[in-house]
Amino acid sequence: MLFQLTLFADLIAMAATLWGAFYLFARGFPSRITLRAVIVLLLLSIFFFGAYNNLFHQVEGTAALRAVLLILGLGTWYSLTYQLMSQHTQARLRWMAIVIYILAGVTAISLLMIPDAFIEEQGNNLYVAHMRIGFPYILYGTFQVIIVLGILYNLLAEDRIGLTQQGKYFLVASFFPVFAISSGIIGLAITPQLPRIIPDVLTFSGMFLLGISVARHQTMIERRTTIQDLPVSLLTVLGLAGLYAYIAVRWKFPLERIGAVVAFAVLTHSTYDLVREFLERLRMHDESTFRRQLRQLENQSSSEEALQGHLQQVLELLCETLNSSHGLIAIRRGEDFLVVATRGSIPTGSQISATLVLCEDISRIENDQLPEIIWIVPAFEGQRQIAVVGVGKSKVKLDYSTADLDLLAEVAGEIGTFVSLSNLRSGRAEQIQRMVTDAQVKESELGSVADEMLATISTNPDAEFVKIVEDGLRHYSDYIVLGQSPLVDWAGINAESHVERGKQLQAFLGREMESFRPVGSRPSEPLPRVWYSYVVLHDAYVEGVPNREIMARLYISEGTFNRTRRNALRGLARSLIEKGKPIQAN
Repeated sequence: MLFQLTLFADLIAMAATLWGAFYLFARGFPSRITLRAVIVLLLLSIFFFGAYNNLFHQVEGTAALRAVLLILGLGTWYSLTYQLMSQHTQARLRWMAIVIYILAGVTAISLLMIPDAFIEEQGNNLYVAHMRIGFPYILYGTFQVIIVLGILYNLLAEDRIGLTQQGKYFLVASFFPVFAISSGIIGLAITPQLPRIIPDVLTFSGMFLLGISVARHQTMIERRTTIQDLPVSLLTVLGLAGLYAYIAVRWKFPLERIGAVVAFAVLTHSTYDLVREFLERLRMHDESTFRRQLRQLENQSSSEEALQGHLQQVLELLCETLNSSHGLIAIRRGEDFLVVATRGSIPTGSQISATLVLCEDISRIENDQLPEIIWIVPAFEGQRQIAVVGVGKSKVKLDYSTADLDLLAEVAGEIGTFVSLSNLRSGRAEQIQRMVTDAQVKESELGSVADEMLATISTNPDAEFVKIVEDGLRHYSDYIVLGQSPLVDWAGINAESHVERGKQLQAFLGREMESFRPVGSRPSEPLPRVWYSYVVLHDAYVEGVPNREIMARLYISEGTFNRTRRNALRGLARSLIEKGKPIQAN
């Protein structure tokens, strides 16, 4: 009975930790905290795979190798809790971390170099390996005690991260290796021997809970995944691995090979998930690069030649992103539309009748006057259409996907904003020139106009400040990260610890977001447009609602959601600049 329980526990532990390592790496990279959790879980998966094989084949020296894997895993766990502390505390306690790492290295080398550190390995497949009471045992036990105390110190002393809302899950996970190490140290020397299923289960429970804690950190704080993602992925992969194991048993596979079958099943499915996540991140990066280049238009010159040149660049980028060989951009001039950018379509400078391109939303068209153009999307200034963007057929698809059309609509919205701002700047420049030339206003009036323009420019937040505000909102629920935001210094917030600074910055950002809330109670869905900015900010960053659910609440597409969130972030940043810094906290 003990053999079956130990075998089943090692098999489940190996599969779960291997899956957890790949899952966190795919969802959390390049987070430092997540990367350390990945290393811990990967080391533990190798440990349990070796423990499973040891049930059938006891090889001299493998106990020392498994002990080294535990040393590396515990050292990485300590490094993870060390990364949770503030930068100031890390700098002050770096000497302690260095001492622990050196002790870990010395312990691991000693266990590998001393051949008789572990004794009676042959025939001992169900119990904790025995060690002689001597230097290796004392060194190994000392390291385990110090590393556990170091982990608990990082969580309970100094910044007391383990007592915060987010850190308590890491603290609970850390108690399991305390029990596992306590029983392991005793089991290494006592007679009769201690069944190794006890420390194995405790170690696995702690390590797996650590992975769950990091996944929760990603879901609730960094918002890299949805709440349902972890349990669904876990049950799917482990369910498939269990199915493969069942089929292997039915086909009379040797029992010692079932561990390799399960490991191979988890490895292949997890690798596929990792590659799929990488390709999705690559696609999102390409779209983000495109959007960043598009937003740079707002800072460019407003001359007609510059306008046409920048719009031509936008069209080239758009066609490359959508894999379209044809496209055009036309802006309104009087009652018709003037083509200012083209790719494989009608020449620049051509006039298009408004009857051909006036529309309320993205539309499919077939017209001989617009050869090769099959989709058009309007851009508005208020209720008036001021531009139109058109693209031809895709070179790689039968038709565009919904995401492609959302991106097309988003580009049209950006172009509309840029054309509107360009017209506004040109109009103001012409107004000032006319005022100066005709001498129709007094000097004070001219100064008033200039002051107005300067005020508009000064309160228009730059991209870097908007990014800082967005990063602060992304970590709105995490006092630890929020307390280290550049917004703390900008806002002049002073407090005893970075956790308290994070709390004060959270309250400050919360008040600013509430200023976006319309008067009255929140109406039922579908929400009016006046609520869009507040709902996008509050639901996404305060409540942590997934983007898809917010889109469903507002009945809008992904492209419209991205534009609304970007405008809301810029509005919040502008509001912070206009209102100035808050009262400094003591």
